[in-house]
Amino acid sequence: MGYVLLTVIVGIIELFFIFRTRYMFSRHPFLTTGVLIILLVLFFVHIVDCKAPTMILYFVIVLFSIDLVLMAILLGYVFYVYYFLKKAKFEDADYLLVLGTSFITKRVPPVMQERLDTTVEVFHRLHDRPTIIVSGGHSSELSMSEASLMQDYLIKQGVPTSKIILENRSLNTMQNLEYSAILLKKNWREKSSPRVMIITSEFHIPRTLQYLRTLGITVAYLPARTLPVFRWPAMFREFTAIVWYYRYTVISVIFIITILLLSALQ
Repeated sequence: MGYVLLTVIVGIIELFFIFRTRYMFSRHPFLTTGVLIILLVLFFVHIVDCKAPTMILYFVIVLFSIDLVLMAILLGYVFYVYYFLKKAKFEDADYLLVLGTSFITKRVPPVMQERLDTTVEVFHRLHDRPTIIVSGGHSSELSMSEASLMQDYLIKQGVPTSKIILENRSLNTMQNLEYSAILLKKNWREKSSPRVMIITSEFHIPRTLQYLRTLGITVAYLPARTLPVFRWPAMFREFTAIVWYYRYTVISVIFIITILLLSALQ
């Protein structure tokens, strides 16, 4: 009876994790990660012990496989973020592509401001020569797009309007890159390929570069440093986006691990 009750309780926790992953990891990142680690350890001990009824043991193995894959992706993502931070370097550019982020009011949110401040700094370091593409559509109930909000901020920071191109149709990162590439191609008049530098938050770099590889585009990048109070929730929210983007691969890996563990117990 104790095994059954414990299994039901753990099952409820796991279902909450699965269906509320984005909420849990973005609102309570360290608590959620801590609980995930504890569950992994308990599941591992449970599997090694092998004293529970067969059906419960099989159930534990499935949950262990899910949590193990999630933890591996999370750790890999965190490593990638700091890897790209160390690898990033300042380069010359003809275009600065700054990616937008959602907002609630007409005030520029902190994460977006960090990206824009980095853009202004790079723009001046390059002697006000590059053209800036601000990319982002309507992510709020306000009539203003992310691109319009970013443009207004840049103008207030002294960037000439003639140096700014608006891309205000995109609703996600992939569209940011696709629509901006179209505008860039229309604007570029030289025979040589333009040098493009993407500016976005450090936690957003890994997924952005993955999308660029999917599109077959190679560009430079420069991460905008985010304050820790905003960085960690954003990183965990970004982690859930990566899991969703690769959901079919994630499910396949979970299935393989489950089969291997079940085979090892036979």
